[in-house]
Amino acid sequence: MLPLFPLASKHPFDRVEDVMFTLDANERLTFVNAFALKAWGKEPHELLGRTYQDALPSKTQPEVMTAFRHVLSTQQRTELEVFGDRHQSWIGITVYPDDGGLIVHVRPLLRSAGNPVPTDFDALTGCLTRSAFVEAQRSLTFPHVLAIVDLNLLKSVNTLRGHSGGDAHIRTVAHALREALPAGALICRWGGDEFVILTPGPDQSAFQDLLDETNRGLPGPMPGTLAFTAGMTVWEAETVYERAFAIADEQLQVQKEHLRETTPSEYEASSFVTFSQELEALCDPGDLIEHALNRLLKLLNVDQAAYAIIDGNETFFSHRTFRESVPVPQPALHVRVPLTDAGLVNTVRRTRTTAWGTDYPSIPDNIASVVAQGVKSSIVTPVFRRGQVVAAIVLRTVNRWQTITPQMRKIVELTALRLEHALELRRAVGEVRSTLEAGMLTLGIVLEARDFETIGHTRRAAGMAAQLGEQLGLSTTDLHHLRQGAYLHDLGKLCVPDQILRKPGRLTPEEWAVMQSHVVQGYDLATRIAGLSTPTLDVIRSHHERWDGSGYPDGLAGAAIPLSARIFAVCDVYDALISERPYKKAWSHEDAVLEIERQSGHHFDPEVVRAFLSLMERGK
Repeated sequence: MLPLFPLASKHPFDRVEDVMFTLDANERLTFVNAFALKAWGKEPHELLGRTYQDALPSKTQPEVMTAFRHVLSTQQRTELEVFGDRHQSWIGITVYPDDGGLIVHVRPLLRSAGNPVPTDFDALTGCLTRSAFVEAQRSLTFPHVLAIVDLNLLKSVNTLRGHSGGDAHIRTVAHALREALPAGALICRWGGDEFVILTPGPDQSAFQDLLDETNRGLPGPMPGTLAFTAGMTVWEAETVYERAFAIADEQLQVQKEHLRETTPSEYEASSFVTFSQELEALCDPGDLIEHALNRLLKLLNVDQAAYAIIDGNETFFSHRTFRESVPVPQPALHVRVPLTDAGLVNTVRRTRTTAWGTDYPSIPDNIASVVAQGVKSSIVTPVFRRGQVVAAIVLRTVNRWQTITPQMRKIVELTALRLEHALELRRAVGEVRSTLEAGMLTLGIVLEARDFETIGHTRRAAGMAAQLGEQLGLSTTDLHHLRQGAYLHDLGKLCVPDQILRKPGRLTPEEWAVMQSHVVQGYDLATRIAGLSTPTLDVIRSHHERWDGSGYPDGLAGAAIPLSARIFAVCDVYDALISERPYKKAWSHEDAVLEIERQSGHHFDPEVVRAFLSLMERGK
């Protein structure tokens, strides 16, 4: 049991109006005073017993942990001063040894005239100002790597999200850079979107790797775009700063040229070409809507994106996506409310145009419960079908305001327009697909009659395969392909002579070889049918393969067997077992399920069998 100091035994610290806490030898918190609890917004049970780094509300600076470990090792008191990110101010930290652990005192720092002052630091980013950075260079020892970091597409961010969104983006990048830098490094905000970094040592390659890793972890200004571009060089003692800066700047400009930075309008055009191509690859309307919402969430840096269906005088959210870091209830799905209580959704239905509020709580059409959840900005855009408003895209920010710019409105409206086109196209395709599936099912039924199959085998096996595929998480598109394969799985039996196909007794080895050839014959026939997908063809060719490799025609084993074929194989065998044939009686459901389970790992994929058994259990 971790020994924790009773709060009562440290009561003098509770009267101190500074942060006071104690740590054990493993850097775990054993006491936190009342002032610290209030400052951190925590309860004792959330902190005690946890390590200092895990428990703190913001990331611990490396020099603080170094000081803790130094005092634990030397048992000598130490003091340090750090710039606190949370409150953008300097703080002093005194660390005392205490019975194998530490007592830590944290206080606001009142600086004397000889100390650096907060004006040495940029108010937005906490980085050194230009003048303070130049002054700090006087005490450097050489060599240093000098890097110039330039934010990508900041103008586009400001145009799209407003200047508050641009400031937030600058802060995010600056914070990530400061957190990533090694001890002894200096970082300065050189201009509006430029930073200059000096890091000790000559290892330019290692520092480039560090910046690349940091860049990959940052949100880009636009999807597929890195947050910043950097140029660097090694600054030696014999080189003047201006020369090193010019060399690094040249490298930066080369990198910028390679990036081929686009204008916002060019980006928008290329972005929507990509978006359209992505939508074309999706078949299910739900997948289309979710993809559009996710793209808007990332592109516009909002916190919530939802799709509201308008049904008569009611509306409900059918889809939603959100940033997991947003700590508020998300829009409930499929909860119908009267349009008169739907705020901007009702406004959009009535006016047939986009409605928005940069300051959502102040607009007449706000919803009190949404305001109570911390929503500060919102935009709602109509989605039309045949001239009628049938849905709306709803975007919101939580606990922060975001300027709803004309560019932002244009992008949401273009997304809605593209989504309308894609949904209408999918509706038409769906009608054609239903007709095609009906034809395939008819062909499957004809094959049943020729093969003495029990009437309904194809329909039952295809339906069960779709249920099993859904249980395994297949998309709507993949389920459609699976059903098509199920309808045509025995297409090759058209090429098997009647005397073999309809023989009531046991087949000779030669006859069995002809019978087995039906999967390859069926595959060859199916490849001549325009529009059949690979998963559909896989079912036709591979539904007689076995997990242990003993099946036919290709002797595939394990995961080398296409998933669609593995799924259908279980359903095909189960339905064959429970069906009466001229050469056998029907098995009971229980016996058939036991046989499927027994063949797990031999005939069938164990994961598919587990899903099948779960499906059977649920269907009882």
